[in-house]
Parts: sequence; structure tokens; C-alpha cells
Amino acid sequence: MGEDAQWSLDDDWDWQMQCARAYDASLRGTDSWVPPVEEELVLAARASALSQWYPFTSHNYLRFSDGSPPWVPRGRNDARYLPGCISFAKEGADGSAVFRVWSGFLLQTPDPVLVLATPKAVVAVEALVEVLTTGT
Repeated sequence: MGEDAQWSLDDDWDWQMQCARAYDASLRGTDSWVPPVEEELVLAARASALSQWYPFTSHNYLRFSDGSPPWVPRGRNDARYLPGCISFAKEGADGSAVFRVWSGFLLQTPDPVLVLATPKAVVAVEALVEVLTTGT
């Protein structure tokens, strides 16, 4: 992409997919508490109504904003974060991944509300769509 080319929402999604794939690869074969499921989660989100927003991850959370966050290529300082996210960690009884859907903002007052915990990325994405589109 040339220096003068416009960065698009699709470019952000492509970049997030590349980052998720690389992050998962770095986790495979390690004893990390974070499972290599970020690519699966980003794929599910991109195939949903969440694709209308800009994706980004912060540690083990998939979050969204109304513009590119400032730390991604051609990001903006005025992007507003949406009040909900999906976290993922090895929290299943057998060490498998659990996706948690949160309403509200993490690490802010009032505390975010846990909406759902599920082992399925697609189910978590559907729940976050509901949170972000209806506020429930």
C-alpha cells in the first residue's frame, strides 16, 4: 500500500488477522495461560455484525472501536472504544479455552458486567453483537 493510499476498515481486519495468526503461533507448544484461539475468534468476529467496527486486541481481549486505534497503521487518536469485549483464557476444567463476553469497559468504574462464558468463539461473538447493538 502506497504512502498516500487510504487505510480502510478491511485493512484493519486484515492486519488484526495477521496479528492473531502470529500471536497464536507464538503460543503453540508453550505453557501459557492464554490459549492459541485468537485467530479463531477474529475469524468469527469478522464474519459477524462486528465487522462494522475496527478490531483490536489488548492482551487476551478482543475489543472494538469506531476508528483505527492509534497504535495500528494509520490509527487515529480520536477513536472511541465500544463498551464491550471478549476475553479468552485457559479456564476450562481440562485447560481448554473459555471465552468471556463483557458489557462495559474493562479496568474502569463501574466494573464491566460478565454477560456469558462459553467454550465457543462463535457463541461469544453472537453475545457481543447483542451487547453492542442493543446495550444488553
